[in-house]
Amino acid sequence: MKRDKYGPGEVIALDRNYFPMQEFTRRKAICAVVTGRAHILNPSNFEKRFSLDGAIELIVFPSAVACNESKLLMGRLERRVLKRDRHVCQYEGCSNKATTVDHVIPSCQGGQTTWQNLVGCCLTCNQKKGGRTPDQALMKLKTIPKGPRAHLFERFQQLVSRSTAA
Repeated sequence: MKRDKYGPGEVIALDRNYFPMQEFTRRKAICAVVTGRAHILNPSNFEKRFSLDGAIELIVFPSAVACNESKLLMGRLERRVLKRDRHVCQYEGCSNKATTVDHVIPSCQGGQTTWQNLVGCCLTCNQKKGGRTPDQALMKLKTIPKGPRAHLFERFQQLVSRSTAA
């Protein structure tokens, strides 16, 4: 099998606002395009190949793709954060479905990608907050983000209290 000459992350993946989010392998990018989860932004990189019957085949090697779905860009931690927050936007006053994950303390201000610093939120609240903390953006969180064990213990405690009350 022929190896890619540029290494594992050679295709830039952009979110639906055309912000660069991460790098993909060619294989993952082409799979996303074929399945309709992304589209090619720069189809200028072609390679010509000739088949046995003399026909010319054009093979596209995208250098950038725009993702139609935010799930395509999310890693395992982000998907688990959305599941923890039950796909509900965690900012007060918002009843939208959480489709993105937001850093409570933004990474541009030194915030880390940890359970305690990530919350699920809708795209509108994520853009409104931007690179600010909730206090700076005058936004309040509905709940304090917690790690998976603390969250599971709380849910277990709720189940136990329901069963003893009944």
